[in-house]
Amino acid sequence: MERHYRWVSVLALALCAAGLVYHALQYPFISDDGYISFRYAHNLAYHGELSFNLGDRVEGYTNFLFTVLLAGLLKLGVRPDAASRILGTIFAIGTLVLVHLLTRLYRGGRPTGWDFLAPALLAASGTFAVWCAGGLETQMFALLTLLGAYLYIGEHRGRFRWRLSGLVFALAAMTRPEGLLLMGLTGLHWVGATVIGQRRLLPRRGDVAWVLGFLLPFGLFFAWRYSYYGWPFPNTYYIKAGDGASASVTKWGLPYLWDFIKDNRLYVLPALVPLFWPRSCRHSGEDNGVGPRFFWSYVGLITVSYCAYVTSVGGDFMAMGRFFLPVLPFVMLFVQEGLREAMERPRGGRAPDQWRPIPALVVGALLVAAVGYNSKLLHTDQQKLGYYRWGLDTVGYLRKFADDRILIGTWLRHNVPKDTYLAVGGAGAIVYASRLKSLDTYGLNDAYIAHETPKTGDRPGHGKTAPLDYLLEQKPDLMCHEAKHFDWPYRPNPDEERMWRDRGYHWVCIKPNRIDPDLFPPELPRGYTMRPSHYCCLKRVDRAIGPWPALVEG
Repeated sequence: MERHYRWVSVLALALCAAGLVYHALQYPFISDDGYISFRYAHNLAYHGELSFNLGDRVEGYTNFLFTVLLAGLLKLGVRPDAASRILGTIFAIGTLVLVHLLTRLYRGGRPTGWDFLAPALLAASGTFAVWCAGGLETQMFALLTLLGAYLYIGEHRGRFRWRLSGLVFALAAMTRPEGLLLMGLTGLHWVGATVIGQRRLLPRRGDVAWVLGFLLPFGLFFAWRYSYYGWPFPNTYYIKAGDGASASVTKWGLPYLWDFIKDNRLYVLPALVPLFWPRSCRHSGEDNGVGPRFFWSYVGLITVSYCAYVTSVGGDFMAMGRFFLPVLPFVMLFVQEGLREAMERPRGGRAPDQWRPIPALVVGALLVAAVGYNSKLLHTDQQKLGYYRWGLDTVGYLRKFADDRILIGTWLRHNVPKDTYLAVGGAGAIVYASRLKSLDTYGLNDAYIAHETPKTGDRPGHGKTAPLDYLLEQKPDLMCHEAKHFDWPYRPNPDEERMWRDRGYHWVCIKPNRIDPDLFPPELPRGYTMRPSHYCCLKRVDRAIGPWPALVEG
C-alpha cells in the first residue's frame, strides 16, 4: 500500500500545484511596494549599493534575503517583476508540499485520504494564490515559517539528525522582521515542553546548538546591518513607531483581521473546535507520530500569537491579508484534521483498518469548491478601481496605481535630466522606472522623517509625512506627491497658483501615453494606456528641466 500511496501523493500534489499556478495567474499584478525592493535590488546588482538613492544608506526595505535574491537574478538577466512572480509561485508550491509532509509527520506516516485536503484548500484560497504575485517576499517568508515549524516538530520526535530549525528561523528573520517573533515563540514552547513535559531545567548539547544555529547567522546579519545603515532596525520600523496602539487595533487591526477571516470563510473554525479533541490520534504515538498535545500546543501558540501581533500593529493597507499568510497553512491543517476527526469519531476514535479515501475526497471536493468559488468572487471584486472594504486597497487598485506610475516613471526617465530630484508619495514604481533620485514624503528612505517627525496619521505605513518646511529645504525638482490625475491639464485657482509661486513652484502636466513604442516598459502590456490621461505635479520654477513636447504649463 505504501508504494501505491506514494504515487497517489505525487499525483495529488501535482494537481494541487497545477491548480495553484492557474489560480495565481488570475492575479497578474505587482504592487507599488514591490518596486521598492526592485529599486534596492537594481542598485545592488549594478552599483554594488544596497540603497534607495546611491550614496545615501537608508534601510527602506524589510526583506533583506528576498531583495538580495532578486539582485542576484537581475545580474543573470532576469527582470525583478518576472523573477518575483516565479519565485513567489515556487515558494508557494513548496509550502503545499510542506503541509503534506507535516501531515505525515503528525500522523506517524499512516496514510489516509485526508492528507491532501490542506494543500488543496491552500491552492483554492485567494489569499494564498494572490501573493504568488505582488512582487513581495510574502510566499518566501511563509515557506520559511512552515519549514522551521516542520523541522522543530520533527526534531522533538528525533526524526532529524541535525537541529536546523534555528537556522531556518534565522533565515526567516532575515526575510521579514517577524521571524524574530516566530523564533521567540518557538523558544517559549520549547521551554514549556522541556520543563513541563520532560521535567528538565538544564539544556542539553543539542539545545545549545539549536539556539546558536539562530544566534550566529542572525547576529552576523544584525552586526552588518547596524554597521551599514547605522540603526538597529529598518527605517520602516521607525516610520510605524509611535502609532496609537488602540487606534491601530480598532480602526485598522480588527477590520484587517475580519477581512482575512471573511475572505477565507474562517468563521466556521469555532464549529470545529468542540469536535477536534484528537482522540483518533492516540494511536499516533504507537506509530512514532507526534503527540497531539505537543503538536497543537505549538501550532496554536504560533497561530494565535502571530494573529494577535498583526492585529495589534494595525495590519496592512492592502486587502487579501498578506500579513496573515504565514499562519494560513496551519489554519488549513486544522480544518483538515478537524474534518478528519468528525468523520473518524463514529468509529470510537480508532484509526481506519485501511486507507479509505472516498469520504475524504467527497468532503474535500465540496469544501475546495466552496473556497475556490469564494476566491472567484473575490477576484471579480478586486477588478474594481478604488478602495476595498475597511479602506483597504484592492488588488485591482494596486495594479492600476503601479502600472500608471511605471508608465509615468518611464516617461520621466527618457525626458528629464538624470539629476532631476523627485518628491514622491509612492516610493515604488515611479522611482524604479525613472531611475531618478527621490525623496519619499512618508519617510521610507529618509532618516529625519522616520526619526524626528511626529505621527500625523493612523493608516498603516503612512503615519508620518514630511513637513512642508523640511520638504522645501530639500528643493525637489518635481513634487509628485502632490500629483493630480485628470483627462485635462490641471488649472489651479489664482490663490493656489500664487501660494506655490511664492514657494518657487508651479503646476505642470504631462501625457505619459505619448511614449516611443520602442521605449515602452516591458512590465506593462504593449500599448498600455493610462487613464486619466494627464499627470500633473509641481515643478521648481528656477529649474530648467523642459520644455518637453508633452509638457503643459499650469
